[in-house]
Amino acid sequence: MYKLRLQDVYLGENDGKKEAVYRSDFERYFVDIDDNYEKLKQDKYFLVLGRKGSGKTYLGQYVKRMSSKDPLHFCEISSYKDFKFQELIQLKSGDITPNEYYEIWRWLLLLDIGKHCLADNGIEDCDDKSKLHAFPEANYKSIEIDAKKIVEVTQKQQVRGGFLKSFVDISDGEKLEEGTYLDYIDDLEKVVFSLLSLSESSYTSIYDELDDRFRNDDYYRNSIISLIKAADYINLKAIEVNSKAKVVILLRSDIFSIFNDPDLNKIKRVNTLKIDWGTRVSVDTPLIKMVIYKAKQSSSLMSVLSNEQIFRHLFPQDINYINPERYILERSFFRPRDVITILNLIIEKYPNSEYFGWKSFRVVKQDYSEYLLDEVRNEMFGHYLDEEIDNALKLLKNYNKHFIEYDELKKYMTINSYHYPGLDLEKMLIGLFKFNAIGNKWFNEYKKKQYYTWAHRDEKADLDLNKTIVIHLGLREALSM
Repeated sequence: MYKLRLQDVYLGENDGKKEAVYRSDFERYFVDIDDNYEKLKQDKYFLVLGRKGSGKTYLGQYVKRMSSKDPLHFCEISSYKDFKFQELIQLKSGDITPNEYYEIWRWLLLLDIGKHCLADNGIEDCDDKSKLHAFPEANYKSIEIDAKKIVEVTQKQQVRGGFLKSFVDISDGEKLEEGTYLDYIDDLEKVVFSLLSLSESSYTSIYDELDDRFRNDDYYRNSIISLIKAADYINLKAIEVNSKAKVVILLRSDIFSIFNDPDLNKIKRVNTLKIDWGTRVSVDTPLIKMVIYKAKQSSSLMSVLSNEQIFRHLFPQDINYINPERYILERSFFRPRDVITILNLIIEKYPNSEYFGWKSFRVVKQDYSEYLLDEVRNEMFGHYLDEEIDNALKLLKNYNKHFIEYDELKKYMTINSYHYPGLDLEKMLIGLFKFNAIGNKWFNEYKKKQYYTWAHRDEKADLDLNKTIVIHLGLREALSM
């Protein structure tokens, strides 16, 4: 058989945005789980939900890359990584909570779509195109604007809107060309959709990294709820005028789950794509198939082999008497990021090896475990205070048992309470369960079988404090167990 070295296998990066930058042909390695790319082409889908590390950003980058191959498809990804949602407070409308940020998001979305229209030479010059071109030039000194610049200027409440309509009537009969964005938003919408109705092109505006400054507070929750509703409105109106314009929102499912709004439930049922990599421990699971597919794409010689041949070549050995697919998956949260990370650690350590051997998994175990613990911390950030997260993890580390009975842990914490000031144990155990650091274990007497419950394998599961608590396999080294 062809002697493949691990350094010849490209599995991608654990960051979809960076992979799109580092790898000029990254789209070759894209695995379209559940045909989500094809589904996203349909009119109704625009909200993409998935856990951190599930591939939302990768999907967005793939959409943009594929659009670049079509001269009639204009696509941009807007990053909100450094966006300060509190700055929208000055721009909220008089609408009731949680819709007070709906209008400013409609304003931002319209300006983004408007940029696509201005870049489209297929739209012939006309009065509306001249109006739209003059508006950002007059207000933002450029048509190349982002959300931070728009918000900064719009906060001054001196929007020059005479390019969209000639004046604004005010109570004393004067006429002026400056006002707030609310004075001109309907006129901006008319101009943008007038241009969309003249175009044969497709326009996609993707909103990503909305979670970087996530805080479970009213500012953030109401802002994102308003964004989703504004996107829904814009998308529906685009369909009504027979335009191929769409706003796509990429959002973590744990963040979406904290929103409480009746309209969002309708959007979740009708307009949502959920990225889900399954829960089965098997060679046939999508995550293992992903590894095999990427290996095939890495080598023309490997591409002629069957999936089973590739898997047996790459993973010929059990690890501590555990078959390789079980070892890998049970130490993951069933996300591409985890599988790619553990295998890339081995590739970096043993680039000249011909396969992923049992020894290599043992060598990278500590580094991988520390990565996974950082992922837990990062995902819990915003839902809980840093001190709460650190104290809860410190308690598990100090208690130092793989299997835990709640009453015994509570007693231990009480005796050592000076180490964990103010720790709400039940609250934080529920949080650690939700974010996969711990699970439940119990024995079914009738079936004479041991069972485990994990949130990442059963999204409806809740922590049962009457059952044994178990520390996730992938975290034990990082917790010094």
